[in-house]
Amino acid sequence: MRKGSYKRKGGDGEAYAVVPVMNVKRERMWKQKQAAWLFYHVGLEVNSLYFADEVDLENLMMAGKLKLLVVGQDVLTTIGEDGTQCTILTDNYCEDAYDLLQTPVVKKLLLAAILLDTHNLNASSQVSMTRDAEAVQLLLVGATPNYRNSLFDQLTQDQRDSSFLEALQHNYGKPPAEIGHENGEHGVSEKKSASTSHHEDTVQSSDNKSAKTKKVSPKSG
Repeated sequence: MRKGSYKRKGGDGEAYAVVPVMNVKRERMWKQKQAAWLFYHVGLEVNSLYFADEVDLENLMMAGKLKLLVVGQDVLTTIGEDGTQCTILTDNYCEDAYDLLQTPVVKKLLLAAILLDTHNLNASSQVSMTRDAEAVQLLLVGATPNYRNSLFDQLTQDQRDSSFLEALQHNYGKPPAEIGHENGEHGVSEKKSASTSHHEDTVQSSDNKSAKTKKVSPKSG
């Protein structure tokens, strides 16, 4: 993900607005269904996100109106620390930006990611650590007793749920395969039209030749 800081001039000088920009095209989320599924279940307002094909980043940067901060797996390095990346993020937020953990969507995103990475804190899993359990406990403050298990069950449900597929189309447009299928049908239609036209020309040409042949044929007798 990229975070763009747009420069705006106000009465007190320059100000910046921080805007999250997904580093993929919006329709690409059909191929990133796990992320789309997560956004769907945590209640993230997808229309508040910008995607790479919706912002002219290059021209904004050239005009000096934009600064970029790229946030991704290469940035969120653990440097040999125990725990998942979102566990470490949770710890960092506790130390440097505790107020962020009071935002319900942020808490839910962090919690969901940790549960998925650790298979719901499965003790037999090699990826689940004590530090992960502590982070989950922190993120569950104020939640109902069985919330952790119910959230994990939701996240691991079949992604062919009809309401989810409707949300996908609403948030990300038609799936690429469907768009390609429509274009393919259009192409086939054009080919059929051209083929039909060619066939008609051939028949007409054949009829003309037949007429000419009859005209020049000598009369019998």
